[in-house]
This record gives sequence, structure tokens and C-alpha cells, in this order.
Amino acid sequence: MSKPALRRTEITSAGQDFETVLSSLSFDNSPEADLATVKTSRHAFGIRVADSEGQRQGASMLINKMYAWRGYRSGFTVGDRPDEMTLIAADYHLGTAIATLTIRMDGTDGLPADELYHSEVQRLRDEDRRICEMIKFAIEGSIKSIQLLGALFHVAFIYAYRLQGCSDLLAEVTPQHAIFYRHLLHFERFGEEKLNPRVNTRGVLLRLDLQHAAEQIRKFGGQGSAAFQTSAYAYAFSEKEERGVIERLKRIEQSPPSV
Repeated sequence: MSKPALRRTEITSAGQDFETVLSSLSFDNSPEADLATVKTSRHAFGIRVADSEGQRQGASMLINKMYAWRGYRSGFTVGDRPDEMTLIAADYHLGTAIATLTIRMDGTDGLPADELYHSEVQRLRDEDRRICEMIKFAIEGSIKSIQLLGALFHVAFIYAYRLQGCSDLLAEVTPQHAIFYRHLLHFERFGEEKLNPRVNTRGVLLRLDLQHAAEQIRKFGGQGSAAFQTSAYAYAFSEKEERGVIERLKRIEQSPPSV
């Protein structure tokens, strides 16, 4: 398997030591490697693939920082796996990671959701659905932006649906966050609430039909607040912008990995 619109956002440093280390690990502040650029009146952000060890370390630090802040078990690492693609959103000015998520493709090793929800996941396999899972999702605590979510999710959608041909996206989230996923991205509950030992908190399994996501992006992508939509799909990219992201992702997949 191959490797794989913000307007007003307030940024607050999470601590100088953390930010300095993260900056030195992760980003060169140049837009050439970005899949997409998101601009606000005060900041500019780039969304890119974490295809170097430094970028993966930066993503791991952000995940563990935010998980620990919420009281979850931490100690996670973002690895260089052929069945995963990790995205990071970076602030050009600060040079730091502000968001990250990983898409894990189903395969011989299964998915993380198999640990607690194997029967539910297997049912999709038995129906010849091609599935993947969104894992290790974290956004810097000071960021409260549906626009960033829309852009970051759209890039993940492009990889999973357009390039890998997935039909369903799974996610294990807390019951509180499930409301957010259902409202903003139209996920549906797919499993009962259970204790997740990986993060030491209770969670539920959600499922998103990616054909539905494609229809929402086609209808509302690129419209922003003019769409009068409460979902994040209005802040996805336009059709023209999506074509550009697809081409850049294809070039990255064909390029040798960074170091």
C-alpha cells in the first residue's frame, strides 16, 4: 500500500519550552510542502503530510499534550507505517503544530477499533465495505475553529475516499465528543459505550458513510458561512481546490520519504 476557510482564530502559546522544542522538530515554515493553505485575518496555516521523523515527533507531542490535558492516558507515538497517513496543520508564523489526525487503513493487522468492537467492524467487512479509522486526532486547546476542522477533515477525506477508495470511516470517541462528531460531520453511532483501556476513558464507536460526506462536500464545500450550514462541510474546499489537493497528495505518494 502506498504511503500516504478559517477567518478568525485566537492562538495562545501552550508554553515556551513546548513550543520551542516542537518548532525545532517539525516545520520549515515554507508552503511548498503543504497540501492546502488556510488563511485568516491574523494567521496563515498549512496542512501537510507528516512524512519526516521530526514532523511525526511533533504530532506525537501535540497528541500526548492534549490527551494528558483532558485526563486521558497518553504515551502515544505517530509511527512510519505503510497503512497510515498522518496530517498536521501548522502555523506559519509560530512554526508549530496546532492540529493532527491519522487515517489507518484496514488490513491484515485490522484496526484499533477491533479491540473493543470487532463484531461491528467485521460486519462491515462481511458486507464488502472498504473501511478505515480516524485515530490520534488532536487540536491545540486554544483553537476553536470549525473552519480548521472543515479543511483538515476534507484533506483526510480526500486521502481515504478519493485515493484509497474507502466507503466507511470509523472513529472511537468519548460520548461527549460524539455529539460534536455527529453534529459537525454527520457521524452515526455504531457501537455501545465501553471503557477504552488505551486512553483510560469511556468511548463509543462512530461510523461515517463517506459517500454521504462526498455529497455534503459537493453541495456546500467552499461556501463557508454563506451556506447557512451548521456542519463543517461548508468549510471544506471547493471542487477546484479539491482537485489541487488530490494532485499534491498523489505527488507526495510518489516521492521518496523525507528524513
